[in-house]
This record gives sequence, structure tokens and C-alpha cells, in this order.
Amino acid sequence: MEHLFGLILSATFGAIFGSYATLFAYRLPLGESCFGRYFGPKSRCPQCNTTIKTCDLIPLINWLFTLGRCRNCQSKIPRTHFFVEVATTVLFILCYIKFSFGEKFIIYSLLSVGLIVLLACDFTHKIFPHAALNFVFIIALVNRVLQDVGIIGTIFSATIGAIFATSFYQIFYKKTSGLFASQKQSFDYTKFILVAAIALQQSLFLFYFFCVMMILTMLLLFKIPDKKQRNNFGYVFIVPLLWLILYPPVL
Repeated sequence: MEHLFGLILSATFGAIFGSYATLFAYRLPLGESCFGRYFGPKSRCPQCNTTIKTCDLIPLINWLFTLGRCRNCQSKIPRTHFFVEVATTVLFILCYIKFSFGEKFIIYSLLSVGLIVLLACDFTHKIFPHAALNFVFIIALVNRVLQDVGIIGTIFSATIGAIFATSFYQIFYKKTSGLFASQKQSFDYTKFILVAAIALQQSLFLFYFFCVMMILTMLLLFKIPDKKQRNNFGYVFIVPLLWLILYPPVL
């Protein structure tokens, strides 16, 4: 019974944080304020600009009442909003199952929220906003320092990450005729590799980098990326990191 209550409570927290994550994922790429009625505009429909009622902002449940459409103009609400809410809820539940409630639950849940925001921003705008990337970096850094009980290991990991990130940039940007949408997108992915080096222990990071390079290589071999459309590749970097921080294999 206690475990069931924990699952329900973690799912509730996940849905609430997912609602705010949706706000950040939508506004950060546009450069808008993300702090609601006091420091920025209220939530509104992107098509008709009508302010969304509070009853329509209830996480997940709002999709059952509105069917994913604006009540005023009936335009479709972007599916990425629903994805962010669902993904964040699921990740909070997984964090609870893995760590129960405690320090690690808080850290990994917040880290998961930041990664989902980055994934949504990359899908919609092909960028990793600096604010979201810095948030993930800070949480990963704090967690790593707490794990290592010092900064020596973190500095060593950062050095290794910088070397591998530079190698990635040389191979997958300069050697692939500008495969990515822009140089900024390439820099975003390069910086994310450095963040992954901070978030993971050395052996796991090496495994992570191998996975990323293999996935990208396979995508290129099967010609899945379309150079004319300049696809987003954020999922290649974010999904493996989520997997390794929550359920790392024994290496």
C-alpha cells in the first residue's frame, strides 16, 4: 500500500513538473519569460493568443477535456506538449522505483526534467537553449561532486569529455558536409557531450560516447538523415544518457 501511494505521489509530482516543463520547452526557444503571470505572459494559445483557463492547465487531464485543441479557435495544441507531460510523469515514476523518495530522487528527477525540455526544444526548433542546458549541467555537476565527495574525479571527467567532444565535432560536423541544421546545433550537441561526461562515471561515459557514435553512423549508413531538411538529432544524445543515469549496465 505504501509503495502504491509512492507511485501515485511520484506520478503527481511528475505531471506537475511536466506541465511547467511544457511551458519552458515552448518559451525558451522563443526568448519569452517562463515565470507566469508575475514575470511573464500567462499561458495562451499560440494561434489565437487567447489566455488558457486554469481548468485547462491541469496536467494530462486537460487533454481528455480539450482533446488536444484550443477551446476558442479549435486549433490543435502541439503534440510535443503532451509528450513532455507524459515523459516527465513516467520518468518521475521510474526515479521513484529506482531510488524511492530521497536525495537521489530529487536530483535525478530534476535532471530528467531538464533533459526532456532539451529534447522537446531540439524537436521543435533544432536547438538546446542555454538556460536548459546550463540547468542540466549544474544538476549533473552537483550530483557528480556528491557522488565523488570531491572535485578531482569531476575535473578528470571534464577533461576526457572535452577531448571526446572535440573529436565528435571534427568527425560529425566538419567531415559530413554540414549534416546538422546549423553550426549552433553542432555546438549544442558538442556541449551536451561534455555535460554527459560530467553526469556519468568514466567507464559509463565511454560506453555512452560509443553508443552515440554508433547510432549516428548507422543513421548515416542507412541515409535516414535528410540533408535538405536538416534533421534534429537530440534524441541520439539524450535518450542514451537517460538510460545510463537511471538503469546503467554493469561494465
